[in-house]
Amino acid sequence: MIKLKFKTLLPFSGFGPATLAVPCIRAFFSFYGDCTILEAELRAILDGIILAQRVGLSVLWVESDSTLAIHCITKGGGPWHIQATLRHIRHLQALDRDTITHIFREGNQVADLLASEGWDRRYYYEYSSQDLPRRHRSLVQIDRFGLPTVRGL
Repeated sequence: MIKLKFKTLLPFSGFGPATLAVPCIRAFFSFYGDCTILEAELRAILDGIILAQRVGLSVLWVESDSTLAIHCITKGGGPWHIQATLRHIRHLQALDRDTITHIFREGNQVADLLASEGWDRRYYYEYSSQDLPRRHRSLVQIDRFGLPTVRGL
């Protein structure tokens, strides 16, 4: 699961903002079919970067709860079947301009909720800030205010 923000800490978000200044601009979920968790994570990162660029954002801060995905993007390596996705991500994301960092799952709850929605619905869907469901909006608000949350059991 990923979160994208402006490098200035004013967020774009595939999954919710991190400051009080800017609300969630876009959110999306997608079903990636029969693939590994690493492949799904990398494809979500790629889709998020493409979405950010489509809405006019260019300098991004990508947060992911997958340390393996971060390592593959920043250090290289990984299995052969993810190399095309990694090349595409690197082509779109200038590593000298953009940042990719780890975030714990607890800080990425909107992304988790959207990932579950993608699995359940099995298609791609994009929310605008106006049509984000209530549960999603409440998690975005918690994230905006920097409040801690507890993951349900």
